[in-house]
Amino acid sequence: MKQIIDDPGFDTFGTPDSKWAIQTHEGAQMQGQVEDGTMKLTITGTSGANWHAEFKYEPFEVKKGDIFEVSFSAKAKTPFNFSVWLGQQNEPFKSLVSEENHYGETNMPNDWETFTHTWTAEMDEPKARLDFVLGPIDNDVEIEDISLLHIDQVAQ
Repeated sequence: MKQIIDDPGFDTFGTPDSKWAIQTHEGAQMQGQVEDGTMKLTITGTSGANWHAEFKYEPFEVKKGDIFEVSFSAKAKTPFNFSVWLGQQNEPFKSLVSEENHYGETNMPNDWETFTHTWTAEMDEPKARLDFVLGPIDNDVEIEDISLLHIDQVAQ
């Protein structure tokens, strides 16, 4: 097993060399602040689409057949449906997993909960990203203890 995320406490967030980044679209805004290893995200200006506010870790290499396990703890001021995505960093921003293996929308509660999901990559990607899509409503979200383990490779 290999840990992909080399900065689980977000120590480099906001620096030029950080793999952690915020990306917003369509007028949404998201501000991040790190406090004691917890990423606190304030999301405003939303218009109902998850992908309008993204918190991501990139880039890292993925090979077809790689098996990854993501785990993290999170909570939101207002419970809402979010998803986590393993995909391409750049256009065409394709998912690297099958629709059946997709994380899908899950409810983030207003109290800490730990989430875990396992993916199997369907294609090679030299610049992949782990993407938390959090933008359907104005909200305050906290995330911590993010882990992305490369568990194994399916025999080709």
